[in-house]
Amino acid sequence: MFNKRNKPEINFETSNWAVRKFAGIRPATDFLPKKFKNLPAFVNKERHMVDSVKTVKACPGIKDYLSLGYVIPAWCDMEFMPQGNNIIGRYSDPSYNHAIHGAEQLGDFLENTYKVRTPLKLDNPWRIWASKGWSILYLPLFYHEELNYEAVPGIIDHDLGALHSPINIMLKEPVYTSIKQGDPLVQIIPIKREEVTLRTGKETETSYLRNIAINSMNMMSFKGWQRFMKDKKVFKLKAEDTDLPE
Repeated sequence: MFNKRNKPEINFETSNWAVRKFAGIRPATDFLPKKFKNLPAFVNKERHMVDSVKTVKACPGIKDYLSLGYVIPAWCDMEFMPQGNNIIGRYSDPSYNHAIHGAEQLGDFLENTYKVRTPLKLDNPWRIWASKGWSILYLPLFYHEELNYEAVPGIIDHDLGALHSPINIMLKEPVYTSIKQGDPLVQIIPIKREEVTLRTGKETETSYLRNIAINSMNMMSFKGWQRFMKDKKVFKLKAEDTDLPE
């Protein structure tokens, strides 16, 4: 499906009004980790930016990653209690539940990352479909270190596959884990499927000249170089049907 401006769309639809209203899909920039938001921008700030010492908060790669795409938040309260290779779960909305993969299906894969060996397949209230040629990359919330759960990364071709796909998560440690309605579950990034070629080879004159040209921007302003070397990533959101029926 394409909108009137012929722009690609990713569609998330649900019959649950409360989810649309209070736990809707939101831009990833709305879910910055607390420690990252509270981190000062500078270790030492001087009059000119080029003389200042910045913290990791100024890293354009990390900032762009944290704000890339969207986030699916929890649609209700959830709590999980690991018991051996089993997990007991309870939901504030009993219409939701989860399925599991058996621990034997993982073998020793990812055993250093997830101490609880049973993946949870959370019921997903959203029906998802995309414009032709578009997929969605599902990513764990890597920088949210305070969370005891993590989404399992993967890619789904939502222009071809089933509209309903569970959200797969795993617990890091075998302890009681609470997920509140609205907490972030998984970061989603739309990607276009198209042929890409990665070329390796001897350094060319083009790369040499590009490097000189880019480095010359470092001295254009006391404010620094970052504003010249990155472009805006646009992830629009159009939330529909969130008013009570009249």
